[in-house]
Amino acid sequence: MQEYKVRNLMCANREVCVCYETLRWLMHKIFFFVRTHTPVWYRFDKKHVPGAPVRETLPVNKEWHRIKRPLYRHEHVFYDLDKALAVNPNVKGVALIFFMGIGDYLYTTPMLAALKKKYPNLPFHAHVGAKFDRNNSPLVGKLLEENPHFDKVFYFEGTRHPLIWKNYDYSAAFENIPDGFLAVPVYYEYGINVPHRVTSLFETFSLPAPKDVPSPVMYFPQTPAPVVAETLEAVRAKAKGKKGIVFLQLDSRGSNYVYPHMRALAEGLIAEGYFVMSVTKGGPVENADYMEIDIKKFSINQTWHLLSLLKAEFALYVIDVNSVFWAA
Repeated sequence: MQEYKVRNLMCANREVCVCYETLRWLMHKIFFFVRTHTPVWYRFDKKHVPGAPVRETLPVNKEWHRIKRPLYRHEHVFYDLDKALAVNPNVKGVALIFFMGIGDYLYTTPMLAALKKKYPNLPFHAHVGAKFDRNNSPLVGKLLEENPHFDKVFYFEGTRHPLIWKNYDYSAAFENIPDGFLAVPVYYEYGINVPHRVTSLFETFSLPAPKDVPSPVMYFPQTPAPVVAETLEAVRAKAKGKKGIVFLQLDSRGSNYVYPHMRALAEGLIAEGYFVMSVTKGGPVENADYMEIDIKKFSINQTWHLLSLLKAEFALYVIDVNSVFWAA
């Protein structure tokens, strides 16, 4: 972990960090023949070969259970838990480390379900960044608390890397990672050469990539929360006989953006025969065919649950400026 401490010191300033990481990357490319010797269960920039013989040459100690060093620019990691279990049957569980936003988490849910299906008897813990920053939302932890595949959810005080998002400082997470657990940051690739992030996540964890990209997986309670049930009844009464329901979410926490024509859009939709719901302020609250939802009264999962229940009864349309509601 010494290299992580050096990295954190050098990356306290963005300009210094860019120079430091560029130099690291250049040295890595120049001395391409010098490779990091990793445990068998993860590889840098190289996919695992199914059925290949497994032989561990490194000591199976505390360091064996975690990623050895920070990543270089454009570098990726591929995991194979089968190999970890083959050489170390005493692996006690998997600590999956998340430093991402809600939309990013949605992409992971099909892979997480497939991973748990493959390893049903292996305890899964989630470790989530506790800060709101450009990489991370702690609300991901609230969603993981309702994900049945995880036994425990912990939060850690982390810090984003100014240049390489995969090098988020998650060292504080180790305070709650038990001995014998693999510490596995949830990485993915994206870009012009990556067909789909969901596919990348399956490949990252050496799982067979599905032919058709699956939709996000959501987990709702059998009995809706009181705030969901009450809102559902109110919307049912008001939306009866309408063409459908349009749900608006037209602001963004990350950029502080708010759509400037909120009222005109809502009034136009109402004139077309729709009932309009919105979590963004600024609509025609005096109109009986408009309902402003106080998002502070709902968890994100409760909002999704409400939309899912409405979709079962009405033609439901979502207009939003980010990806977190479309999946409901």
